[in-house]
Amino acid sequence: MSRTYDDIETRREKDFKRLRTRNPICVGCGYCKSPAAMELAHVAPRKFHDDAAVLCSTCHREQSDLEKDYDYAPTTKNPQMETIARYLIAVSDFLKMIAATLAGYGHWLLDQAEHVLPHAPEAEV
Repeated sequence: MSRTYDDIETRREKDFKRLRTRNPICVGCGYCKSPAAMELAHVAPRKFHDDAAVLCSTCHREQSDLEKDYDYAPTTKNPQMETIARYLIAVSDFLKMIAATLAGYGHWLLDQAEHVLPHAPEAEV
């Protein structure tokens, strides 16, 4: 059996279409080196909403693992409110991941600021 592989430009275009962006960056960790290693992750299970975000495969696995702690079987008499509530809980899990990443960037910047000399003021002419 012969396999035909697309050239790199065709593969990248397929990646961009799949990820719904031409500039894929993992919202979890900031990874952006290879679109092939990125995935479109649903913020909440599809039965609750179709919103999605780009995650690297590692962050997607970690985020999906959190979802295993939730029972998504309908449990209330108001399915519309329940759907909204479950969506909000899922969004909050995404925001926790993003907040941790932002805090890490902030700490890294502070560390860098301690080691970088300030620019000397430019002389007036």
